[in-house]
Amino acid sequence: MAVPGWFLAVVVMAIALRFVIEARAFLLPLATAVLLFTLLAAVIDRIAGLRVAGFPVPRWLAHIAGIAVILLGLTAVAAILSGQADALNAAIPRYVELLQQLFAAGVAHLDVDIAAQLERALTQIDITRTATGLVGSAGSMLTGIGLVVLYVAFMLGERGVAKGKLKRIFPDSDHALDVGGLILDIATSVRRYVWIKTVVSVMTGTLAYAVLKPLGVDFAETWALLIFLFNYIPNIGSILGTILPAIVALVQFDTITPFLVVVIVVGALQFLIGNVVEPLMMGRSLRLSSFAIILSLIFWGAVWGVMGMFLSVPIMVVVMIVCAQVPAWRWVSILLSSDGSLPGEAPEAV
Repeated sequence: MAVPGWFLAVVVMAIALRFVIEARAFLLPLATAVLLFTLLAAVIDRIAGLRVAGFPVPRWLAHIAGIAVILLGLTAVAAILSGQADALNAAIPRYVELLQQLFAAGVAHLDVDIAAQLERALTQIDITRTATGLVGSAGSMLTGIGLVVLYVAFMLGERGVAKGKLKRIFPDSDHALDVGGLILDIATSVRRYVWIKTVVSVMTGTLAYAVLKPLGVDFAETWALLIFLFNYIPNIGSILGTILPAIVALVQFDTITPFLVVVIVVGALQFLIGNVVEPLMMGRSLRLSSFAIILSLIFWGAVWGVMGMFLSVPIMVVVMIVCAQVPAWRWVSILLSSDGSLPGEAPEAV
């Protein structure tokens, strides 16, 4: 008796999901390295496209400059996190105590039963442990960066011979062109997304720092860095990037004015950059469904944690492009798109 195709598909998906979960320790650094390599390749290509005194930048010099830019960025991230982690850990209990005092003052004006329920709910949440755990996880993330850098170094070394390997794997020139075109589409789309997202994130983090530092908000450098990183997480990243420094401003100052300034100004920056600047830069190159992005964010966040959220959209882009090339799976690509068009197609007129 023939096994139904849908049953085989379900079994394969279940096995793949189990593998992704069990092999997290191996796959997560590798996926992070691929994302970082994509950013590095974009930086190198941008530098190689420049002209100095009418002469193009040599490819070898573009590689050195690109690596230097990425290393400087990683060094800055490590310096900020390691330099302020201890002070932030020490300040968290004080912030929690002040936040609880504000909460108690707020619920005092509510109905007795409602206030009691809110207080019981708050006591079940260990805010200090959660916050210090987040800081600790950020520090542990830095310890795994050596493996990621090692992966990226080998990927960079293999970049020049990839085309030759592809021709050897697929002697048929037409087949090699098809596979090469697919890989090129994936690399171009992911590289464009990562590059634009990085530029937008740097812009958002810099402008947020220009707001937080003059206000005197504690750990302005850390919040600016987190805003930069959170910007890679679709939809909820900008919300988190506004809420966290706003809470600190609320408990740090005796007046509510700094809190309102952070919420309004940083929130407005996040909204304008995320809804005006970024779409203009992206154009229609990545027409992804907002609902599919949320589902991808939740799924990969549940499977791989915070790093899964960062990787959710690039993974979704890869799935969308690959499925568009397989007739039996094109429906997946159509569902993932925002307007029902396949990658490379013009959107259908309504």
